[in-house]
Amino acid sequence: MLEGYEKLSNGVIKHVDATPLVYDEEYTIEYNARQMGALNDELSYLRLGLLLGGINQSMVKLLDVGYGDGNFLSKTKSIVKDCYGYDIPPVFPLPQGVERVDNVTGAYYDVVTFFNSLEHMPEIDFIKNIQCKYLMITTPWCHYFSDDWFETWKHRKPNEHIWHFNDETLTRFMNQSGYSVVHLSNVEDCLRGEKIGYASYLTAIFRKG
Repeated sequence: MLEGYEKLSNGVIKHVDATPLVYDEEYTIEYNARQMGALNDELSYLRLGLLLGGINQSMVKLLDVGYGDGNFLSKTKSIVKDCYGYDIPPVFPLPQGVERVDNVTGAYYDVVTFFNSLEHMPEIDFIKNIQCKYLMITTPWCHYFSDDWFETWKHRKPNEHIWHFNDETLTRFMNQSGYSVVHLSNVEDCLRGEKIGYASYLTAIFRKG
């Protein structure tokens, strides 16, 4: 294991003793431009379509954690009655009709989404306390082929990406937190992926209980 990182008992890799970044306005604007760019709308529609197909039922309340520029919520609010957003800091205004919340675990939602946000969280044990029926996550897919691979991996961003998952370790962590897996894929690679011979982004849907 690369120095500064620890593999937990469930296999999740943590950057230990990290000093989390300050997610100010400059970072948020640059991150959204770098991660999404011209694909913003396409990614939002892809995520929404997968979510609707994955849970196969209507949604009334949805919370997007780490909503960024609000693009996903802007697409979702037309078919989900009550949409909410949580972010630190709340740099971009939320779409009209979407409400900001300051506590992820404070209310019940049919679905809670984490699109490239869970890996940034200083702690992730709060996942077990979220009140929801379904939870959807997109995160970089960490294969950890070797220390050399991990050291040069584009998603190894010390102090920014604290947690690193693959399909097995994310499922194990979510099982321990009270969720069962509904869907696992690298579907976002069709838009975001590079021709590198293995999956780049992991997308998962879990059901609580």
